[in-house]
Amino acid sequence: MFSDRQSGDTGSGESGFGSPLPGGPGFTGKQPWFGPKQFGFGYGPRTWQGFLVTGLSAAAVIIAATLARGTPWFYGVLIAAVAVHVVIIAVQRR
Repeated sequence: MFSDRQSGDTGSGESGFGSPLPGGPGFTGKQPWFGPKQFGFGYGPRTWQGFLVTGLSAAAVIIAATLARGTPWFYGVLIAAVAVHVVIIAVQRR
């Protein structure tokens, strides 16, 4: 009914939105730990590993806030928790 051009299928194994389809070129078989949210802005966890990293980061921030509020240690833990997520997302986007 539709030609490849009209349906958006390039025939190369990739969707028209820049993400590889399963089985196509560039597909590694591993799902990224974090991905874009369906509603709102930013990225959220997609797998158990992503939820684990997020939970451990939240626990570290809560413990630091309880034990070391207002000290440089608290701010270091806060920055490290955010940096871990940013690095994981940046590495997985390559």
